[in-house]
Amino acid sequence: MRPIAITLAAAAAALSVPAAGQPVSQAGSITMIRTGWNLDSFAVVTAEPIVNPAGCPTPDGYTSDKSFPGYETFYSAALTAFIARRRVIMVVDDTQCIHDRPKIVGINVTSE
Repeated sequence: MRPIAITLAAAAAALSVPAAGQPVSQAGSITMIRTGWNLDSFAVVTAEPIVNPAGCPTPDGYTSDKSFPGYETFYSAALTAFIARRRVIMVVDDTQCIHDRPKIVGINVTSE
């Protein structure tokens, strides 16, 4: 009976640990779009605090780089939201940074 109890306890402990690789989102208003750094990249800065689930060393905006999938779509969505003054939901990777900043994995533009 003891091995079953140990197995059940281990299974319960494993289920209580959050899964790695889950994106994290933060609603906000875009205050700035930065480009450059001699790279095909951009960053989105929001009025709200930047979420930094991956522990990036420079969490002063959310970043994407042309070498990553979705770059062109993210850039278009960011520009559209900024120009139209729409709120966004920034979706960032919880394990990766780009250029020391939280990595964008999605931008949801809202109608609010």
